[in-house]
Amino acid sequence: MKKLVLVLLFSLACISLRAAENQTAPSAAQSKDPVVMTEQERHKIFKKRNKEIRKLVKQYKKANAEQKTQIKARLAEIVSVATDEGIARSKERIAAEKANLQRWENKINEQEQNLDEVKARRVDEILSGEAQRRHKLAKKRWKKELKDRKKQMK
Repeated sequence: MKKLVLVLLFSLACISLRAAENQTAPSAAQSKDPVVMTEQERHKIFKKRNKEIRKLVKQYKKANAEQKTQIKARLAEIVSVATDEGIARSKERIAAEKANLQRWENKINEQEQNLDEVKARRVDEILSGEAQRRHKLAKKRWKKELKDRKKQMK
């Protein structure tokens, strides 16, 4: 019961801090800076944008010629922003993957320099059970990450 009360109090505190933050400073979603936004914020903007696109398409189908040009211009503007943000996000992901690749290459080079030591350490880890323990922990972490990603996508 105490844990539930603490969780509720913590949640209320976070909500009030977030509300105060939103009143004092523009959020990352408002600034439209794709580098600063979290995945959840990006997803919310994506859903909102798609909803607006569907709405404009419905309006376009029912509109007269004059209104169609205005709606088409608005739709082109939204698609342009979405495309720019998508390209920026892709570039950001490429940069992150390049950095990750560089870390892996450095790690492999380091292991190759001390190959005999690495092999001996690996044998010791297998015999002591440390390798199996690490594998179980990693598997648990991977499952949790997968579960969290599935939640984010909903």
